[in-house]
Amino acid sequence: IATALDTTSNSHWFTAANAAALMEAPILAGRLRVWRFTESGVPHRVVYWPLPNAASFDTTAFVSGIQAVVHQTIALFGGAPYKAYTFLFQDGAYGALEHPSSVTLGAPSADLARDPHAALAETAHEFFHTWNLMTIRPVEYRDIDYRTQPPVTSLWFSEGLTMFYADLLMRRAGIQPSDATRTAHLERLMSRYVANPAYGRFSAEAVSRVAYNADPGSLGDYSASTHLQGELIGTMLDLTIRNNTDGQRSMDDVMRLLFNQRRAIDGHVIEQAVEAVCGCDVTPFFDAHVRGAAPIDFNRYLGLIGLTAHVTTGPAVFNGEPERDLRIWGWEPQGERGVRLVISDPSSAWGRAGLHSRDQLVALNGAAVATWPGLRAKLQSLHLGDTVRVQVRRPSGPFEATVVVAGFERPAVRIERLPNATVAQRRLAEAAIF
Repeated sequence: IATALDTTSNSHWFTAANAAALMEAPILAGRLRVWRFTESGVPHRVVYWPLPNAASFDTTAFVSGIQAVVHQTIALFGGAPYKAYTFLFQDGAYGALEHPSSVTLGAPSADLARDPHAALAETAHEFFHTWNLMTIRPVEYRDIDYRTQPPVTSLWFSEGLTMFYADLLMRRAGIQPSDATRTAHLERLMSRYVANPAYGRFSAEAVSRVAYNADPGSLGDYSASTHLQGELIGTMLDLTIRNNTDGQRSMDDVMRLLFNQRRAIDGHVIEQAVEAVCGCDVTPFFDAHVRGAAPIDFNRYLGLIGLTAHVTTGPAVFNGEPERDLRIWGWEPQGERGVRLVISDPSSAWGRAGLHSRDQLVALNGAAVATWPGLRAKLQSLHLGDTVRVQVRRPSGPFEATVVVAGFERPAVRIERLPNATVAQRRLAEAAIF
C-alpha cells in the first residue's frame, strides 16, 4: 500500500489530520515497486504498479530523472511545502493529478521501455503544481466544498507558469524534453498562438475562467488553451524582468516571492509580485494581455535578448501529406441525448459554412449521428474534396450546411538572432537558455 497519509504502527492503517487531507491523499495498492531518495533532508518515494505483462525498462534512469527534477524544483523555491512526498505511477494508464504531498500518474511500461524519461515532462508539471497551485493557490480555491468550483481567473499563471517550468527545469537538470532546444520549444508555442484567432479575442483571464467546469463552446466558435497562453505570457514577463534587472533577476524570483508570501493569488497579486522583483511598471502589460485581449507583440520582448521572430504561412501538412480541415469536434452533454458541435475556429471550412458551437447534430449526409465517437469516426473517414451535408438543430430551427473538405493554411514561426544583438543581450539570452 502506498499513500501520502500518515502511517501508524499497523502497516494497513493510516490517518489523516482532517477530511481535506484525506481527500488529497490517493491510495495505490497492489504488487508495487518502490524506490526512495532524499532531497534537502526531505524523503521522497517513487512507487510503480506494473501490469502482469509489464515491459522491462531502465528503472535507474527512470528514478534518477525524477530525482533530478525534484532537486531543481526545491533549489528554485529554496524549500519544499511538504514533509514527505510520494510519486504514484500506474502501468497501462494515462493522465495525472497533483496533490499536496503526492501525485498520481499514468506511465505505461511499454513507453518507459522505449524511453525511461517518457513520463518525465508530465511528472515535472504535476510536481511543480505542489508549489504553483497547491501552495500558491488561486483566491477562488477552497478545501472541501460541495458547491461547484467558481471560475478561476488566474489559471493562466497556475497552469501556464507550470508548463514554463516543467520544460525549463528538465533542461536545468540536463534532460532534454521533446523539443530539442528552448528556442525550438518557443517557436512551436508561438506557431500555435499565431495560428489561433482566439488569443486576439479573449484575455488570459477570460480563457482561465472557462478552462475548467465550463461546457465546451463557452468561447463560442473559438477554442483556446490557458496553458499555452499562460506559458507565453510567463516567458515574455521573464524576458522583461531579466532586461530590467540586467540579468540579476527572473521569474524564479517571482515564484519564490509568491511561495514565501503564502498568499492567495489573483491577477493583481501576481502583478504586484512581478513589479516588486522587476522594479518596473508592468500594468500596461497586464492591461493588454492578462485583463485585455491584445495579441502579444513577441518581437518587442524577444528583441530585449537580441532575438527576432519571423512568421511564414503555408499549407498545413501531417506526416508529409496535406492536412484535412477537421477543426470541428463534438461532445455529449450530461442529461441530453445526442451530440453538440464545437467549432474551434470560425475561419475553418465548418465555420465558414455557417455551423456554430453548440449546434445539435442531427445527421451527416443523411445518416444520423448520436455520439461523439460516431462523429469522430465519420470525420476521420473523410478525404480531401469530399462534400458533407451537415444537418443540425438550433433554437431558431433546423439548419443544413454544405462543407467541402479542403486543406488549410498554418503559420510557422522561426526565431533568429538579430545581427546587431549586443553582448549584454546575448548574455541575457544564454541565461534564459535561448
